[in-house]
Amino acid sequence: MEFSHQPPAVVHVDLDGATDIYRGHGWPYPFTDDPLFETGFRRMLDFFARNQIRATLFVIAQSLDDPRKRELLEAAVQQGHELASHTMTHAYLRLIDTGQKRFEIAESRDRLEKLAGVRIRGFRAPGYQIDRESVNLLSEYGYEWDSSAFPTKIFAGRLNVAIERLAAPGQVFDHRLMELPLPDHRPSPVPFSPSYALLFGQPYFAWGLKRACRTGTPLVLLFHLTDLADPLPRERLPNWQSRIFTLSNLSGETKVQRCQRMLDLVAGNYRIVSTTALMEHLHAKN
Repeated sequence: MEFSHQPPAVVHVDLDGATDIYRGHGWPYPFTDDPLFETGFRRMLDFFARNQIRATLFVIAQSLDDPRKRELLEAAVQQGHELASHTMTHAYLRLIDTGQKRFEIAESRDRLEKLAGVRIRGFRAPGYQIDRESVNLLSEYGYEWDSSAFPTKIFAGRLNVAIERLAAPGQVFDHRLMELPLPDHRPSPVPFSPSYALLFGQPYFAWGLKRACRTGTPLVLLFHLTDLADPLPRERLPNWQSRIFTLSNLSGETKVQRCQRMLDLVAGNYRIVSTTALMEHLHAKN
């Protein structure tokens, strides 16, 4: 596939629902439904349809156990979106042993392929908690690419690769597994992805994107379901932190408007393509 003079960008979405966010922070979630997942997912599908975007959705495989979530995932596949693994249970890989890593990496891929009926090529580690053992396991279990790392010394050290190799998308780990790095956000301590920009404001996103554009490398624009979901009801927010981490400080309509402005900035500087198309392009270059 030939690209225009603009560098390519891909759109990714991590499908963390309220159940996953609360579990990760140790907060109780005594509910059987997940309105953050459902409202965020439906609004995401509408948002991408209006913008004619084919996104890659990173699925926590145990979400398939919920018929309501599974129905939404099936609708996304029917609309042409790609699925990738976000582990089995949203476990932080650097905090678990080898056997647990194998389960999170292998079982998630198997279940997604069997139950969703699609090929799973890609992976993102929850919380960007990737390490060398994990990428070796990704390669062993047949993944083709990973998008968990930032091009920084910290990640280069965790993965035992030169930072120069991590900064440019391409073959990093071996002939089978490629890394598609997230954009470098330094000197800021946090990414300039929509989730953070919804907290810190549009200028923060524009600043980070301007810096990314200077590199001329492909961009990973990473959304989360929180970026488009309705705010959770007050009775489901156990503390002020939960309000922030679910972005329940903003209405769904406000989020859509702000995310549209961010997407328009990206579209003005990049050519938005599917992750499969970008990976084929990178393989051809290598």
